[in-house]
Amino acid sequence: MSTLLLPFELALNAALAQDPETQAKLDQFDQRSIAINIKDFNQLITVNIVQQQLHITTHSEQAADLTITANALTLAKLGSQPDSLFSSDIDIHGDVQFAKQLRDLLDGFDFDWEAQLARITGDTLAYPIAHGIRQAASWVKNTHQSMQQNTAEYLKEEIRILPAPSQIKDYMTDIDTLRADFDRLEARLNRLLR
Repeated sequence: MSTLLLPFELALNAALAQDPETQAKLDQFDQRSIAINIKDFNQLITVNIVQQQLHITTHSEQAADLTITANALTLAKLGSQPDSLFSSDIDIHGDVQFAKQLRDLLDGFDFDWEAQLARITGDTLAYPIAHGIRQAASWVKNTHQSMQQNTAEYLKEEIRILPAPSQIKDYMTDIDTLRADFDRLEARLNRLLR
């Protein structure tokens, strides 16, 4: 296993240990594996489940039961939005039933990270740190959305590379009209030829 993944593996297993109900549900996945293909980093990570523990590696000899492919940001959202596992942003190959069970597991996972933080820092520091983390996450999300919107507006309005939605709609309507006109013309020609 990569030394970079070891802290991540330890943190995930420690989090699971804090939610015994979810950890017990891992029994149904014993000896199964999930390949996670992070597209934007061109990195494949394999998660093997053995005796209620997650083992993370960058290489695996066995074929994965399930392969999940997406960008890193999309994969990061899975923890808080398990239903996004079946969104158009994520490609799933392999055992679909396993994927559904995995989604249900993520949905039921209840990790109180603030309580764990309080164990390390004490209650006095835990709240401001957690509040700061939430604010930073909110800022990142808002900045990302704003950047997407500004980029789309720039490409549409300023340099006119992308068409506006109304232009696309008009274009599609024109194509439908042309297709209908062509079908009528073809029918007339066939009648005249007969």
